[in-house]
Amino acid sequence: MIQIAAARAALSVVPWRAIAALALGACLFAAGWAVNGWRKDAEIERMKTASAQADLAGANKAIEDIGLASTRIREAADDYAGIQTTLGDKLDAIRKDLKNAKPLPVGCRPDDVRVRKLSDAINAAKQAATAR
Repeated sequence: MIQIAAARAALSVVPWRAIAALALGACLFAAGWAVNGWRKDAEIERMKTASAQADLAGANKAIEDIGLASTRIREAADDYAGIQTTLGDKLDAIRKDLKNAKPLPVGCRPDDVRVRKLSDAINAAKQAATAR
């Protein structure tokens, strides 16, 4: 019994209310810490989502720009091919006409047909240059 009485006396000296208050304060601090961590994690996830959406929008814009540029390049290439074909045919016809023409005697002026063909060649070259 003496031991029980001594244990009771020792336990009555311990400040249980202070220990309970400290334990309650520690539990509240830990709970607040956990809730703040959850809140920060959610905020970080929102920021990551916003950044990913901005990156996606930028990538979609770049893809759209590339599509438009490729369309313009294709149109320019088609125009160039058409000009090359037309100009090549015209130049071949002019070369053929000039090759089959009668040679000029020394000291003579070219006839009207030759002057017209040369003028046509110059005009075709000018049109091709301005079309670019």
